Amino acid sequence: MIRRITGPYNLNTYFLVCKKTRKAVIIDPGGTVEEIADFIRKNNLIPDKIVLTHGHADQFFSMDAFKEMARIPYCLHRADDDFFKDPEVRIKTKQSVGLPPPHPADIRMNDGDTLVFGCCELAVIHTPGHTPGSVCLLCEDHLFTGDAIFVGEAGRTDLPGGDLPCLIDSIRIKILPLDKKTLIFPGHHRNGDPWWSTLEQEMKTNIYITDFILDEP
Repeated sequence: MIRRITGPYNLNTYFLVCKKTRKAVIIDPGGTVEEIADFIRKNNLIPDKIVLTHGHADQFFSMDAFKEMARIPYCLHRADDDFFKDPEVRIKTKQSVGLPPPHPADIRMNDGDTLVFGCCELAVIHTPGHTPGSVCLLCEDHLFTGDAIFVGEAGRTDLPGGDLPCLIDSIRIKILPLDKKTLIFPGHHRNGDPWWSTLEQEMKTNIYITDFILDEP
């Protein structure tokens, strides 16, 4: 796994690489197409597919141009693919986020799907709340959480499609049952904070877990 901070929102873009084939999955490609293409060339990677953790524009600044250049598909959960196709939602999202949502997905993901790249696999875990189709992606003991959960925090729910009770349920039902040693790699990094964590640590320090879930009567 290789991480780069891309775009204006301190987005964590992750490159998951099969060591045998050099095929790579690109999770949330922010930044410019030139930056990503140059990074791929320098690291001798073979891009296989783009995977979005959700359909907000800060996750995919360069996706359309890079997808066309590399001729690879992009994956989005079907709930976000359907949600962001709605013309009214597209207008509200552009007004709220400042940029339009994505075009229809090439591959519509479902909860429990497995994405294969080279000899490696990536499990899709549907974690709605930040958006209807937000997902976390599990590769061995690495969990890429997008905006579902950050280090010490969780994603905002005041944008179109956001739902705080749904997000809390996603964390409770989909994330907390995982092995406590699972490594957490969030979608954004706030300067001065650690850029990764463990589920065990988040159960001690993340207010969305300690106050909303573990403190429940």
